[in-house]
Parts: sequence; C-alpha cells; structure tokens
Amino acid sequence: MSQIHLIVLAGLICVAVPGLSAHAGTPILYHSPADDGIPPAELPIEPGSPAITLFLYIDSGPSSSTIGAPCVDGNGDELCAWEFLLQTTGTASIQAFVPDPQRDVVSRTIAGEFAATGGDASDGELGPIRIGELDLNVGDDNWSVMIAAGTTVDASFDRASFQPVAIAAPEPQTLSQLAAGLLLLVWLGHLTHSRERSASHKTRQAHPGRLHLTFPALILALILSTATSASAQDSDADGIPDASDNCIHVANPGQEDAGGLYGPPSDGIGDLCQCGDVNADGLIDLLDIALYQRGLSGLLPTALDEDKCSVVGGRLDCEPNDHQRLREAIVGIAPGADQVCQNANALPPPPVRIVGSGDSITQGFSANCSCNAGFLGLLCLLCPAGGDQPEYSWFDGGSLGNSFYDLYGGSSSGILSSRVSQSGAEMTGGGDTFSNQADDILALVPVPDLVVLELGGNDVCNRDCVDPGHCANALYDEMTWTSAVEAGLEKLVGFNHPTSLPVGSTIYLLGVPRVQDLYAAGVAKQQTASDIDCDSFRDTFNVCEIATLDAPMNGEDLQTRLEGISLRIPRYNEILRDLALAYTSNQNGKNPHGIEVIADYVNESLPSIGTTPFGANEINGGDCFHPSLSGQSQLAAGAWFSNPR
Repeated sequence: MSQIHLIVLAGLICVAVPGLSAHAGTPILYHSPADDGIPPAELPIEPGSPAITLFLYIDSGPSSSTIGAPCVDGNGDELCAWEFLLQTTGTASIQAFVPDPQRDVVSRTIAGEFAATGGDASDGELGPIRIGELDLNVGDDNWSVMIAAGTTVDASFDRASFQPVAIAAPEPQTLSQLAAGLLLLVWLGHLTHSRERSASHKTRQAHPGRLHLTFPALILALILSTATSASAQDSDADGIPDASDNCIHVANPGQEDAGGLYGPPSDGIGDLCQCGDVNADGLIDLLDIALYQRGLSGLLPTALDEDKCSVVGGRLDCEPNDHQRLREAIVGIAPGADQVCQNANALPPPPVRIVGSGDSITQGFSANCSCNAGFLGLLCLLCPAGGDQPEYSWFDGGSLGNSFYDLYGGSSSGILSSRVSQSGAEMTGGGDTFSNQADDILALVPVPDLVVLELGGNDVCNRDCVDPGHCANALYDEMTWTSAVEAGLEKLVGFNHPTSLPVGSTIYLLGVPRVQDLYAAGVAKQQTASDIDCDSFRDTFNVCEIATLDAPMNGEDLQTRLEGISLRIPRYNEILRDLALAYTSNQNGKNPHGIEVIADYVNESLPSIGTTPFGANEINGGDCFHPSLSGQSQLAAGAWFSNPR
C-alpha cells in the first residue's frame, strides 16, 4: 500500500475511533464483525462484494443500577429506549434488515437509509444489545455506512446521542481507497451539523405535505391573523382567534410551540395539543415512546395523559396501537402521528340518548340474591329463579344508586336511556346476538347517539371445550368472533346498510368480563356464609360449566379449561380494541359516516371491564355467577372511567 493510502486510512480510523471507545454510560452503535457483540477497536474494514452483512449492536456498559429503579432514576448502564438513522455513501445500498429474534424493532429501510427504534422501557437492557443484521449490496470499494443521527434513553431517563461516525468501510483497493477516504472525511464533516438539521430532514421526508413556515412567514401570518375582526370565533376563549390559534380547542394564550416530531423547529401545533407528547415538553421523541411503554405496563408514570396520548383512532384510546404508531413515526414511516387526541379536537356534546347492548349482566340478573342453601334454602332459590333484576343494572338500574346512567345525572340530566340487552345473548350465536341488538337499536326513536356494548360472557359459557379437537362447539375462534363483532358494527355505522346511528355518535365497546375468575370466586363466596353453596347450585343448574364444573368435560379438566379461557378472552378483547381503531380511523373503509368507535380495553396491565377481577364480594349469593350489587356498581364505575362521552 502506498504512503498516501496509509495516511488517508489513518485519518478514517482516527475520526471514527472516538465513537467506538466505549466507557460506562456512553452509548455506542457499532458493527461487530464477528457477531459476538464485541466493539471493534477501530473502524471495521469489510472485504468482498457485492453482498455484505453488518451485525448491529448497541452498548453503554455492563453495570446494573444500584440506586433507584432503572428507566426511572437508576444509575446503571441500562438502556431503556434507542433510535438511530444510518446512511450509506458511495455505491452501498441497503437490501434488507433481519431483526434479532429477541428484539422488538420497528424499522424503515430504503436503498440509502436505515432507521430503527426499540428498547425495553420497563426494565432496561444491559449491553451488548444485538439489534440485527443489515444486508448491503456494494458496487465497488467506494462506500461507507455512517451514523447520521440517533439517541438513547438511559437508566435515569436522560437522553444521550450517538456520535456521527462511520461503522463500516470497504477493504482498501488501489487508488479508489483515496477517493473513498476523502469522501468519508467530507461526509464526517457534513455530519458535524446539529441534530436539528438531520431531524428536520427526516421530518420533511416523513411528512412531505407538511407546510414548513420560516420565522418571517410566521410573523406575517400573525399580523394578518390579528387584523381580523374582533368577533372572529375563539373556541377555547384564550384570546386567539381560531384562524390563527395553534391549539383551537384548548386554551394556550402563549401559543407555545417547542417543535413536535423530531424536535425543533416549531411545527405549527401548540404544545398543549401536540398529540403523542406524553411528557408535556411539546416534542414527540424517544422519551415519549419510552414513557408510553411504561404507562402501558402500569409502571411509573402509570397515568398516560388521555387528552394527548392518542395518535391514531379514537380521541381517548391510549393503547398499544398508539404506541406502535409513535414508534413508526419516529423512524419516518408514514402516515406518522395523527392529530386525533382530545386536546386537538372539539369535545363532543353529551349524548341525547344512550342505549345498553348486552346480556344478563346488563339485565342485572340475580344481583340482589344473597343465599341459595341452608334452612331457608327453598325460599332463597326463589331469588335466582326470578332472573332479571334490571332495577340493579350497572347501566341504568334505578335502584342501584350509582349506575352508568346515574353518573350522567339520571333522568334529571335530560338524557334518555334504554336497554336492548337480553339474558342469554351472545356476541356471536344463539337466539340474540350483537347483530340482532343492532337492529333493535336502530329501530329506537330517537336513534341513540351513544351505544354501550357489554357482551361475550355467554360466548364462553355456552361452549363445551377449549380445544376444537375435543368437541364440536369449542370456544369461538378469532375469525368467528371478529365476524360477529363486525356484523353488528357494520349496521350501526351504516356500511352496506340502509340506516345508521346519527353522525357524531359513539359506539363504546366494553371488554369481555373475566369468566375465568368465577370458579374461584364461588369457592370463596360459599365460605362466607352457611346459606351459600356455590358448588351445589352451579352443578345442579349447569351454570357456565366450562368455567365452573370441577370435573372433566370432553377430556378437559377444569384447570385446562380455565387456562384456555384465560388465553382466549384477552384475544377477544384485543380484537375489540383493534376493530375500534379500524372503524374510527376508517382504515377498513367501512365507516362512511365517521361514527366514533371506542374500546375500553388496552391490555392486561391497565384497568378496563375486561381486566376487572371478580371475587367473592363481586358475585351474588344466589347463582354464584352474576355480579352482585357491589359487582354491578364496580362495572358501572369501570365503564364510566373510560367513557368517551
């Protein structure tokens, strides 16, 4: 190799080495040539062409937190989240990315760029963290792969940046190495510009239709807007007319605008209505993604700001789909974070008429029954034999005292209330389904503008096994469940149906209750009083045998059946959640009138009707299955907690 080649290569290595010299707490992103996680001592030189594979790792050190909790206030080397952008120079083009099977990575790949984000904001991860394999195609020896930008969130929830350095270059080849070296040095100089320049480039690329105003243009717009009539509409009464207010529906007289996606410069959306900004700094960045993951796990901070955390679908549904959309947005995957959160939209008016769609739970079945055995056994049995007790319904029971309707103010609110629920109803089959009840709802006068759906318990209880290989009527599969939900929704939203709910209406889907809790709740219940015998009553009257009969059914013992139910009900609820997103956003093209569809279920970590546990106090003493007065009140409070109207 000539002397000039040695000088250029030395320059390459000297510039690149600082980003590879790891010390505790300093995050580095690197290519580990042996795929062993060991950072190279100098810039990796990759021989061969045209196919080259880079093994990507991130590391910040080996020490665990000893003070505080990682991803809150820890002092170790754990990484809680990361994101980066790689760019190629010369003849290198990116062909594919294969994520490590142990990593949940969201990525965007085009010929000259690779962006990715991931991390564990619940517990943090100690390095080396294997991200995956990046496959390149190179035409000659004139290429490199550079870190263009990137940040991490460390154990103390501080941000750190990756140094903009090369992570791979070709094997030196005659005079072309000189050109490659000079190009790389020039590129490194180019990358010493601020993170904001790279960020604004990504913003323009991810959102090519977004208007970017210069500072003089903003001043001119402000002058023009303030010249309008003093009577111009000001929806949030903050003194700024709607035509020039960067948050129309929430008061922000200071018009603060820190930046938005990727940070500064300002994006024309006020900080108080920046959807996706869960840490209230006006920006949408890696910290928000990490906080969102912790919030969905029920970890500090446990309360996501429902007014700002939705970026896709409904106004208030802060759930995994929103978190995923934020992750996609930060790596530049369209359509990005949508301004759909409550603070960016007008608050809907109170409903005119609400209607409950459901089964025996909504009918208040046996809610006030307190016994089924003992000296007054026959007399006690008259109560569950009486069946429905709608006066104690969680939805609008006038004798419950704290029903969902009562929380609106009851009849004194001026809101009308109805139920189309029937005992024995299923979402899917039987004599009364969601689709049947949708017909009943649309026949009401006036047609309701808030539908609250509580179904699914009987879809479990009326089955005879969990494994379809063991009986002819196993638990409904996901496709059957989905079709049944859509059959009702399509009628209510007017898809291929002559009528629909009024424009501006809301359909509120409550999660399927935890049927798997009821056996243990009954065992505990009968231990509280001598005149309650849950085992005897449930066995005699075949009360939800799949979940309560402590004997084999179709080759499945009770524990096997309960485990199967425990897996299936969350999937039913996830389908409700995801269908709500599909309809509200009209991603499925089935919501021509823009009817809002909201699900209360987020996941198994956060409260909803589908995650509300049932214990001895929450089931009645008659059939040892349906909610007691306490259980009905709990359902009312749970439904109200996430009520979108």
